[in-house]
Order: sequence, then C-alpha cells, then structure tokens
Amino acid sequence: MPGRKPLKPGPVLVFLAFLVLGASFVFPFLYMFLNAFKSTPEYYKSTFKLPEHYNWANFATMVSQFRIQVNMLNSLFISMSAVLLTTAVGMLAAYVFAKRPFRKSHAVYLVIIFSMFMPNQVTLIPLYFLYSKLGLINTPFAVIICSLAAGIPACIMLLTAYFKGIPDEICEAAILDGCGFFGIIRNVIFPLGKPAIAVNATFVFLRTWNDFLTPLVLLTKRETQTVVVALSALVSRYQSDPPYQMAGLTIATIPAIVMYLFLQKYLVEGVNAGSIK
Repeated sequence: MPGRKPLKPGPVLVFLAFLVLGASFVFPFLYMFLNAFKSTPEYYKSTFKLPEHYNWANFATMVSQFRIQVNMLNSLFISMSAVLLTTAVGMLAAYVFAKRPFRKSHAVYLVIIFSMFMPNQVTLIPLYFLYSKLGLINTPFAVIICSLAAGIPACIMLLTAYFKGIPDEICEAAILDGCGFFGIIRNVIFPLGKPAIAVNATFVFLRTWNDFLTPLVLLTKRETQTVVVALSALVSRYQSDPPYQMAGLTIATIPAIVMYLFLQKYLVEGVNAGSIK
C-alpha cells in the first residue's frame, strides 16, 4: 500500500520474543485448567486435547474428600492478615521516613532495608523453638508474624520512594486545615498513595499465599496447614490420578487471580507512575 512504512526487523523480533515469553507463562496454566476437567482415562489418552466432557467430579472430590476449602480459608486468613498489617505498619513508617525524617532516620532506614537480605532459612529454626515456648505452633499467628517481618522492609522501601513524590505543600495544607499525624495519613497519603499501596498489597499477598517453607515448618497439623502445603500431599495421595491434582491446583490459583483483577487498575497506575518518575 502506498504511504505505508515497511516494518523494521527490530520491533518484529521484540514482539515475537514477548509473544513466546507470554505463551510460556500462559501455557502451563491452560494445561492445568483443561486437564482438571478430564477423567483419568481421558487424561492418559491425551493430555493436550480439549476435554470431551467437562467433569466437575474432580473439584467435588477436592472439596468432599480432600477438604481443600479448610486449607483455602487458612491461607486466606493468613494472607489477608499479612497484607493488612504489612500495609498499615509500612505506610506509617514510610510516611515518617519520607515526610517527617528524624535524627538518624536515614541510618534506621538502611538497617530496615538491609534486613531484606537476611534469608528466611537462617531464622526459621530459632523461630520454631521460640514459637514452641510461646505456644504459637500450629496457629496462623506464627506464619502471620513471619510474613509481617518479611514484608515490612520491602513495603517501607517501596512506599517511601513513592511518598517522596507527593508534594510537601499538600501535607502542609492539610496541617493548616487541622489534620494531625493520622489525619494526614487518612486524607492525603492513603488516597494519593493507592497505586503504590496496591502494588505492595499484591506482592505481599502472592508471597504469603505461595510461601511453602514457613507454613511447612510451623503448621504441622493437617487442619491448620495452608493450601500450598496441603497440595503437596496430592502428589502422594493422588499419584495415579493427575486430574485430581490439576483440580486442586486450579482451585488454589483462584484467589491470586481475583486479587490481581481487583487491584489491576491501581497496579497499572503504580507501574505508570514509577516509569514516569
């Protein structure tokens, strides 16, 4: 066509590279989702074809026999508690570091950030003995405390960088209007910081939801385990029935997808704001 610019090989190669990368992420999920609806004979007949009949019995087995809903509720309670507590503590601390620095605040900030590099495996065994003496083993609070300690440094780092971009004049105007410390947090910092807060909430939720080692060590009873730890038993319990495993894994991915869809608007705003800065 006249006037149409020819395609350059560079953008085409970049597009194809991202297409292959995107397919590598999507394919395992589609494989898991489609095989979750197959019967065991149909699965062994062909793992890559669409299901001939969508069999919901696999999901019913996960609920009635495996009781995956109990572990889902455990994971939801731990993950949402970690999100709320991490966001609340991190937002307050980040506001102080960004807008109300005190003497030696930079040194305190660096100590908090350096704690991110401490491996969880190093502290897990001492924490187990400590929680044993406190009677917190097989309670969700043991995992929540660990998630809180692991998530706060990254939360403070992310929110501090974002809050520094909020004009000081807005905070000063809020003070003149009679807002105190928590009034500024509620009326200025939280509304303007929603994109960064949403990004942090998503990271904390996914990290806590997908955490395997900490709940495995601290939650030893079947009824107190998170869904990720409980699903590890599927390999041995339903070793000859992969569709049951696929059904359980599909159920376990639903909350993460819902979390992403719910915060998608703010996630895009946060990424755009970070790229502009």
